[in-house]
Amino acid sequence: MDACYGIHVYGMINDTYCKSEGFRKVPYHYYEPGRDECEEYFLHENAPYGGHRFITEKKVFAKWAKKHTIIFTHPNWTVS
Repeated sequence: MDACYGIHVYGMINDTYCKSEGFRKVPYHYYEPGRDECEEYFLHENAPYGGHRFITEKKVFAKWAKKHTIIFTHPNWTVS
């Protein structure tokens, strides 16, 4: 952040996405069946040890974006 005028982050949903109305259920890994993205986030966020705190990470990025030029791009995709 100190070396750049701005940072572009692509594809990172915000920390409230999984609790918002109408969020899309998508697989966590596109190449294997299993939990969807939000189920995986909550599993890791609430794990007693280890795991990747995805939701906490998103909150940190949101705080950084208030102080630095960070642009989050999450475009709508049209399935063809």
